[in-house]
Amino acid sequence: MSMKKIAFFCLFCMIAVLALCPQIKLVSFADENDIESVTVLTPTAIYKEASLKSEIYIDNVAANTILKLDNSSPQTDEMFYKVFVFGVVENTTQSDTGYVLKAHTLDSTITSPSRTLDENGKIKNDDTPVYEKILVQSTNEYVYQKVDNILLKKDTPISVLDGYEKSRPYTYIAFYGENGDIVRYYVETKNLSVPGINWSIIVAISTLVTCLTILSIIFGIKGRKKKKANA
Repeated sequence: MSMKKIAFFCLFCMIAVLALCPQIKLVSFADENDIESVTVLTPTAIYKEASLKSEIYIDNVAANTILKLDNSSPQTDEMFYKVFVFGVVENTTQSDTGYVLKAHTLDSTITSPSRTLDENGKIKNDDTPVYEKILVQSTNEYVYQKVDNILLKKDTPISVLDGYEKSRPYTYIAFYGENGDIVRYYVETKNLSVPGINWSIIVAISTLVTCLTILSIIFGIKGRKKKKANA
């Protein structure tokens, strides 16, 4: 076999493997700092600092209350949104800010950029709860806290965001919220149906191994022919 044919064969194998590899789709959404306001999902507290041990402004903000975010600096805290409290908390000014748990809110920004969910899986069971990954400051460890008032129905389309492994207890996903925006939470992996990912890996690896085996056989035969010719 000529070198051109061998090169073409190798190129074909590479293309085949790339085509068969699992295409884990990611969700296309705006940066978190493009969110301008959030809606309270369940009665919640507004804290004076970004800590569960902090003093609070108010301990029972009603569900469906809209809170405007203070995006004068990046919203980098994993647990809290920094929000303006004027109009929600008595005796405050328009510049006063507080902190609300992200797990208790949903993006309500009307002017947020258009978002599209590229689904690569579904919810397997009815009434599937979602979880927020939060840092417990007393232990400096992350835990998964169940989010109240959000239960996903069977066959709800989702997008896996950080890879899918059956052995992992929780998986980070995105899905459409009640307002049509894409929201991100964790669910128990056992409640996910993600077809084709593992089989695609197996097929891709099998294809690569087959291609390498065929090349080894070709070069082996060619080598034996050369030895016979030189004998």
